[in-house]
Amino acid sequence: MQFSFTEDQEMIRQSVVELVARACPISEVRAFGQSGAAYSDRLWQDLAGAGFLGALIPEAHGGSELGMLEAGIVLEVLGGALASVPYLSTAVAAADLIGRLGNDAQKAQWLPKIAAGQISVAIAGWSESASVSNDGQIQGNWAPVAHAAGADLLLAVLNGGGGNAQVVVLENSNADAMVEEFPTMDSTRRFGAVELAGTAGERLEKPLDPAGRARLGAILSAGAASEMMGGATCAMDMATNYAKERIQFGRPIGTFQAIKHMLADQLVALEGLRSIVWCALWSIDHAPEEALLAAVTAKAVADKVVLQIASENIQVHGGSGFTTDIDAHLYVKRAQLDRIVWGPPSHHTDFLEQRLAELA
Repeated sequence: MQFSFTEDQEMIRQSVVELVARACPISEVRAFGQSGAAYSDRLWQDLAGAGFLGALIPEAHGGSELGMLEAGIVLEVLGGALASVPYLSTAVAAADLIGRLGNDAQKAQWLPKIAAGQISVAIAGWSESASVSNDGQIQGNWAPVAHAAGADLLLAVLNGGGGNAQVVVLENSNADAMVEEFPTMDSTRRFGAVELAGTAGERLEKPLDPAGRARLGAILSAGAASEMMGGATCAMDMATNYAKERIQFGRPIGTFQAIKHMLADQLVALEGLRSIVWCALWSIDHAPEEALLAAVTAKAVADKVVLQIASENIQVHGGSGFTTDIDAHLYVKRAQLDRIVWGPPSHHTDFLEQRLAELA
């Protein structure tokens, strides 16, 4: 199968690259960790102005009505820049959930605000311990939740009975919703610990049936893998450029076999990941019955490949690579958190093991 991007998709990539270069240089990423801000508002507004926050939102609600491939392109560029914005949780997962499960009033209330960059959303994913009573009171704990600290809305996915799940929307102003800062090694994003004890929220009208749960899992897994792929690409480029410039024993260190083989192996692994990720993103829109398997595979591969490439970037930089003055550590720390935020590696490998057993 031959896969290539359309001219419009390549233009989207170039636009996001230029936008990120202006609004999210590495100096801004470093400063974010000390700012206390929920996310980079400048970059968020620029993404909204360019129409990228409405990628999965219908034009009737102020969106650009694109698709998961286009959203994946944006996620890859943002991941490479270590961007401090809740794009996956807000513009992708939340927009899709509200658009598919919300009634007309709920769509009109929240989708235009997402597209315009007026709100951010955190996703508290499926939890066996979380529950909702008949009168709408929610009990549950989630941690870490990406971008929960400072989010305007929280979407909680709860057991709805009968094999279905229920998605409940809570506003940050709800006094009964406990969201505390959750410290992590990743200074490029803010995480939160969410505790709901008898908290009331607004249910989206339609239940999240098994097919919907599979779609949500595919979106989160493939979206996270897209971001991680972007980070790995930049980490590999960073290592390659340093290997060309660093002179040792009178020649660039990139001419030594150990470095050459390491970087070559990185490229092979990254190209393999790239094929799996784009397959997963395409499947979400065009082959939904295959999407979850493809997306879980992409995330499982990304969990291994991205951390390896980010760690080897530090090795290529030698002694200086371990210092905070070099940006290499930022990619390692983000890769470590990406492995667990949308489901730990064991979650994805166990799923794949089960599916393989079913085929045996």
